[in-house]
Amino acid sequence: MSDEYSIWLLPDRDTDAYQHLSNVISEYAQVYADAPKFEPHITVLGGIDTDIATIQNGIEDLAEEYNPIQVIFTKAQCSTTKHQCVFLLVEPTTDILSAHRTMRDICKIDQGMYVPHLSLIYSEMSVTERLKITNSIDIPSFQNNIYADEIVLIDTEGDVPDWNIIQSCDLCTGRWEDMPS
Repeated sequence: MSDEYSIWLLPDRDTDAYQHLSNVISEYAQVYADAPKFEPHITVLGGIDTDIATIQNGIEDLAEEYNPIQVIFTKAQCSTTKHQCVFLLVEPTTDILSAHRTMRDICKIDQGMYVPHLSLIYSEMSVTERLKITNSIDIPSFQNNIYADEIVLIDTEGDVPDWNIIQSCDLCTGRWEDMPS
């Protein structure tokens, strides 16, 4: 069985904007029985089964190239998949698209169209409920100056509660931190 990894951009954890996003995700997790709590993030690339050293080298190159990346939410949206149940669309800036393309090329993955977003809930709820939530989201409440200042390698094998950060890189300092297992 192969491992499965994802690469995420994380908003600055020391901001009110991050806390607001985290609180919204937690509230949905409390209301919907199948909705887990997870870290607010923008997926750069997911479903990676490439050798971990290759992934880490690619992330290291990204971390050297980028400073904190501004994140602009454009609107609330929903889809029919569990992991894109209800989310905030992220403006596809050059930095975000370039990071995705770089990692896609390094990992030799072609997943089709990339739509940067920050999920607010993972759930198998009905489309009607998804639309109800989407229409109730107050986009201006998320329009603070938000910067992704960390890029992380996540082990996304298994269920959401089993996901864990393997490595984290601070985009301000370029410093890597291995996470305890």
